[in-house]
Parts: sequence; C-alpha cells; structure tokens
Amino acid sequence: MTRGPKSGRQAAAKHQYRSIYRLELARGSSYIASTLSPESLRAAIAEVLREFGRQYGEDKLPVFRDLLAESLEDRDDANAARAVRNFAPGE
Repeated sequence: MTRGPKSGRQAAAKHQYRSIYRLELARGSSYIASTLSPESLRAAIAEVLREFGRQYGEDKLPVFRDLLAESLEDRDDANAARAVRNFAPGE
C-alpha cells in the first residue's frame, strides 16, 4: 500500500514540530526516563505534559505527546513510551 500525499505532509509537519520542541522533548524524555517507580513515572509524565500545555497550549499536546513517546522509544524505553501514550490525567 502506498502512502498518499496526506501522510507525506503529516510526516513533514511532525518533523517541523520535532525541531520546534527539541528542547522540551529532550528535557521531558530525560526526566521521564530517569524515574524509578510507576508512581514517579506517572508524576513525571503529568508534570511534563502539564508544563508543555501551559507553555504552548493544550491543542499542541497530541503531537507533543506522540513525539515524546517516540523520543523515549529512541532511548530504548518502550515502557515509558507506552505510559506516555496511555496516560490519562488524574490517574
């Protein structure tokens, strides 16, 4: 199955957001990856997402969240990446 023009534009937009949020992604993924317990992992994810939402707006959270999970996967931390993707505020 070939990828259509929409998926190419989405990939370009994602690359652009990765560049824009580079510092936040590095800081957030480092902080989340350094946690030692499930409780501290949830707290770190909540803090990173909350601070990002305050700085850039709630509407930018979905793309940031996806990029943050990818950043954690790049650090070989699949569990943290999965936790970011599945995180629900108020947990």
